[in-house]
This record gives sequence, C-alpha cells and structure tokens, in this order.
Amino acid sequence: MADLVIAAGKTALAHIRRNGLSPDDISAIFGASGAAKWLAIAGLDNKIFAQFMTQRTAKTLVDLFGTSVGAFKLAGAARSDADTTLKITADAYIAQSYEGAIDFSSIDKQTDIVFETFMGHGHGGDISKGIAEVLANKQYRLHIGTVRCHGWLNGPPRRQALALGRAGLLSLVTDRHLIGSVERAIFSDPRSDIQLVARDGFPVRHATLTNENFAKTLRASGAIPLYMKPVQLAEDPQHFYHDGGMLDYHPVPHSFWPETEGLVLYPHFYDHFKLRWFDKFYPWRKVAARHLDNVVMLAPSRDWVKALPDGKIPSRQDFPKYRNNEAERFEKWHDVVRRSHALGETFIDACQSGKISDMVVPL
Repeated sequence: MADLVIAAGKTALAHIRRNGLSPDDISAIFGASGAAKWLAIAGLDNKIFAQFMTQRTAKTLVDLFGTSVGAFKLAGAARSDADTTLKITADAYIAQSYEGAIDFSSIDKQTDIVFETFMGHGHGGDISKGIAEVLANKQYRLHIGTVRCHGWLNGPPRRQALALGRAGLLSLVTDRHLIGSVERAIFSDPRSDIQLVARDGFPVRHATLTNENFAKTLRASGAIPLYMKPVQLAEDPQHFYHDGGMLDYHPVPHSFWPETEGLVLYPHFYDHFKLRWFDKFYPWRKVAARHLDNVVMLAPSRDWVKALPDGKIPSRQDFPKYRNNEAERFEKWHDVVRRSHALGETFIDACQSGKISDMVVPL
C-alpha cells in the first residue's frame, strides 16, 4: 500500500482520472482542526505550498480556509516565504514547553509564542509586518473559521462546561447539537468577495480580517473551550469567540462554501472527515462522500501511521504524557515531521509523472 492516500469526490475523481492534477485546477485549500495531529502532514503541506502551488499560472487567487491549527498553518503558508515559514511553524509548535501547570495561562502563553515566532520571523519579531504579508499575498486569500458563542457558552466557565455537557449528550442523536449555542463566524481577507451559504442550519457571520483583529481572530480559531480562554474582539465585545473546530472540526465545503468550478485541495491527517468536534468520539460518524464532490484529499496511509513513533500521529494528549520528559516528545515529533516530507515528495511525483490518475481512489 502507498504511504500517501489520494482520494477524491465524484467530480474531482473524474477530473483527475481524465486530466491528472495541476495547481491551476485548485480554487481553494482547506485545513482541519486537530492540534498536534497536523505535524503528521507538516512536510506534505510544505511540498504543496513550496513546490506544487508555485507552478500555478492561473491569475485568480486561491482561497485558504482553516479552523484551529488548520488556520494557523494556512496563515503561515500565506506568508511570502511559505517554505521557511511552515518549517518554522512546525518547529515552534513542537517546542511548546509546559514545565509547570498546563492551564489557561500556560497554554495561552505557548500559543502566543508559536504565533509570534512564525508570524514575526524575518521582521525582527514584528508580527504586524508578517500579517501585512498575508493580507497582501498575490496568490492567496486567507479565511479563518471560528464560532461566535451564545447562551451559556457565552458565559463563565461553569456555564460553558454545562453547555458543552448538554451538547455532548445531544451529539449522540444529532449533528445539530450546538444549535442556539454557536454560530459560524468566518473572517475573510478584505480583498475577498466570496459569498458564504449556510447549508447545515448554522448561520454564517461573515466579517473582514484586518491588521487589527488578525492575531485575536487566529487565537479564537484555536481556543478550545475549557482548555483556553475565549477571545473577545474589539468590534464585538459582547460575545466570546471559540475554536472553529466545534462546528467545523474537519471543515466540509458543502456546509458553507460556495460551489465553484475549481477543486478543493485538502491535505489531511486522517483518511476520513468528521464534521463536528464531538463526532470524533463516534467512529461510525463520518462525512458522506456526496458532500465532498470536488474535494481532493491527501492523507497518510494507516500503515504509514502505524510505523510512526508510538504507532500513532502526534496528539494534544502527548503534552501531559511527556511533561516529565519533553526532550523525548521533541525528538519523536521532529521525527514525524521529517518522515512527513516523504508524503509530499510522493504527491509531487504523482502529479508530475501523471501517476496520480491511477493512484486516486473514490472518497
């Protein structure tokens, strides 16, 4: 079995089998939530942005949409030097250190260090210049997914916990378990005129990504409830903003994205998609292929994952697991990232040689 799984929805599959895959075919690139899981495809992302997409000749801008760590990595990819920035982002993520308590304060501090490292590099730590690069990128437009909270989820920690407990119980029977508690909030590059459409019952609050709200919006996208402080934005101080993965754990274009002629490239650490955060607890709950029509998913094979240190991809639970031996975590995670570059090389070769037409399978 190949180390890299290339799978596509019906329309994307037909296109690749007939024409192969070119960077000019891509209209959007999506990034999923998943914290440290991203490290398993950090090298794949690097090859996509530093090699594959640099061959694009079409003049239209490519939209980047992500939640949580997916938004962080895509913000790095939208810097002027994606190759260097994505490597720095992975290194900074790995270097997070929790010698004391793992709590709101320490997690927020480490998150800020990661952001300041990859957004400030090359400018003496001045993140405003890195942000300006992203918002002026001539190839990409960044969109960051968060949730805007209501009711008890918009209250103090105890009420947030009760709201999440209720949602967890409701998630057993419906994927609309967060109705009334959150709305999807998407912050878009000011140059974008994209028209978002709510198809899953959750309204979309569409706002502009600016130099002033960029850092807080990105933080909000990854602010896991009960683990991290919610974010309040200057333009909307009455509401908490939390992790976009609550609604869009592995964002599915069908839920809110406009239909386009182009394909959605989706480098992913799993070979399947989970719609909401709570869905990860239910193995049988996966996104149906009919909702992934123009998606091209790239993911490590299960055999490749089994051969990794600890026999799995990195996860947020590794932070407490290795808190008394962080050097071991650092070594293992760096090893995972090194191996993930081979996934990217496989993808590049498949596209250049035309082998992708034979490798691609249905989602």
